[in-house]
Amino acid sequence: MELGRPRRGLQKKFVASLLIVGFTPGIVALFATYLYSTQTLKNTIGDSFQQLASSTARRIEVMIDDEINEARHLAAAPLTIRFSVVTSNHAYRRKSESAVRAQLLERSARWERFRAGKEPTLPGFIDQPTLLYIQNWLTVRPGEYNNILVTDERGALIAGVSPDATYLHGDELWWREAYADGRGGLFVSDIYEETPGVYLLDIAVPILNDARTRAIGVVKFEVRRDSLMKAIMEIRVGERGHGMLLNTEGTPLICPVLPPKAHLINDPLMKQLMQTKPGWVVAEDDAHGGYNSIVGFAPITFANRLTEASLGGNKWYAFVRQDPAETYAPVYSLLRTVGLIGFGLVTVLASLGFFIGRLIVKPVLMLQEQADAIRQGVRDLASAGRFDRARMDTAGRRVAVRTGDELESLALAFNQMTEALDESLKTIRDQEDELVRREKLASVGQLLAALAHDIKNPLGVIRSSAQLVLDEHQTDAVKREVAQYVIDETDRLTSRINHFLRFARQKPPEVRPVGVRAVLEAALQEWRALGRGAPVAERLDIAPATPDLLVDPDQVKEALVNLLLNAREAMPQGGTLTVSARADAAGGKPAMVEVRIADTGAGISPEHLKQVFEPFFTTKDYGTGLGLTNVKRLVEDNGGQLAIHSEPGRGTDVVLRLPASAR
Repeated sequence: MELGRPRRGLQKKFVASLLIVGFTPGIVALFATYLYSTQTLKNTIGDSFQQLASSTARRIEVMIDDEINEARHLAAAPLTIRFSVVTSNHAYRRKSESAVRAQLLERSARWERFRAGKEPTLPGFIDQPTLLYIQNWLTVRPGEYNNILVTDERGALIAGVSPDATYLHGDELWWREAYADGRGGLFVSDIYEETPGVYLLDIAVPILNDARTRAIGVVKFEVRRDSLMKAIMEIRVGERGHGMLLNTEGTPLICPVLPPKAHLINDPLMKQLMQTKPGWVVAEDDAHGGYNSIVGFAPITFANRLTEASLGGNKWYAFVRQDPAETYAPVYSLLRTVGLIGFGLVTVLASLGFFIGRLIVKPVLMLQEQADAIRQGVRDLASAGRFDRARMDTAGRRVAVRTGDELESLALAFNQMTEALDESLKTIRDQEDELVRREKLASVGQLLAALAHDIKNPLGVIRSSAQLVLDEHQTDAVKREVAQYVIDETDRLTSRINHFLRFARQKPPEVRPVGVRAVLEAALQEWRALGRGAPVAERLDIAPATPDLLVDPDQVKEALVNLLLNAREAMPQGGTLTVSARADAAGGKPAMVEVRIADTGAGISPEHLKQVFEPFFTTKDYGTGLGLTNVKRLVEDNGGQLAIHSEPGRGTDVVLRLPASAR
């Protein structure tokens, strides 16, 4: 593969590319201009919204203060309002408290009958001159009030324009706040819905005595919200901008877009709005579906001091917003224009950059391709057989690059690395062959040494026993005993050879369902037949509902017999052998059966416990050291697991986890 280019430095190529894309400062400048324009627009619109909110707040303040002054003016009328209240209060002085309460309840009942139409004439305790006066007073401002009430110091009704009001008002909030136990106070309620579609605002002022030192009654105006709506509805910002009146709970009291209290202002925005001075903010969510909206606000403060319970215990704020899409429309238009110009520039520069980048990247891709090929070749070497590895090499992985710059130097270094890798692979193959040869010789030597050691002693016993049998002077009893020695040593040789054969080649298991008890009892029976030495107490414990095994029963029995023989050899003075089986408590899938063989023998030291499964390892004066190695292989070939827990002086516990048969 060849790639020829004039000799130039790679650094110069990158510098040239950077110069081509040098329009980046222009983009930064445009972006900075965009940010500056946006911030200027926000400041301008924010100041405008702040002024709108402030003027709206002032208008609402003036409206409420005017209504309070009107109520005070009505409450101060001496010949009508105050006279009737004084007269009503004076009547209570001549009666006991119980008599007063009885009178109030009796009048309340009569008033309710009148309201229900059961009495044709107005009750006499309603002061008709006062009623006529407030009715004439209403004609000056028609449609502005829903009702006007005059009450005495007990909260009893003296006169009311509308019969919808009840007679006793002493327990109502507006009366308690305005009367204030005779101290007097100014109360303005929150806006509430009296009937569907009818929203009212209560204004209650005290009626003072002649000395103006004590409240003797209360005048209440039920003001229609429409007068306040005018101050809000007149705010129009663009096509979708509007004003609102809301309280500190985030409840919109007047909103031209949505019904009152149909939505709430979110807490983060309310925290921004709850200030003591007018201002504007950028709201992440303006509660009208707008995000990053510019919002102007102004707190509403009244010239008159209101009671703490006024306005529902909250404060009012004037709120002005506009749909963000409409607010930022000029900026978006500018952004679209700049974007189209920028897209054209990027398209042209991208085409040019693609051409130049191809010239620079192509050699790198060639190097990468060859590096991947070498990596795959090394991976194949790791998984191939020795014969295949001997035929594999990477000599053909060479890259020819003629660019006259650092890429050419990189390709040269790559080729040198490939040659070094070839040499290393050849060295590794030679060393591998030598290691395999030495390992085979070591294994054969170890196997022959173990086999010679285990065969030599029995052959000596057999030879000496045969000599005794040939001796004509020996008695028949001695000859029988010697013949038994020959049989025992022959059996021992057979056992040793079987261990070696088991270690050398392993027959695949033939699994089938088999009962746990059948396998354990068969192993114990064979173990008893091979029994020698001190008596050992046996315990067989199979838990109820233990499932059958799915194993090769002959191989598992062979493994169990080996483990049982080891347990007996660990208890030369006798002891207790416990064999138990149960379903594996760990559960999971596939299901397993746990078999334990525990003895009370001498145990195994920790350093020996780490080596018990190694071939030819034994601490006995006899044996091949392949017993536990073969046992572990048999268990694992049948899909099981084997673990040994031992403590010197306290015995050994062998745990087998074997596959269970599905029921």
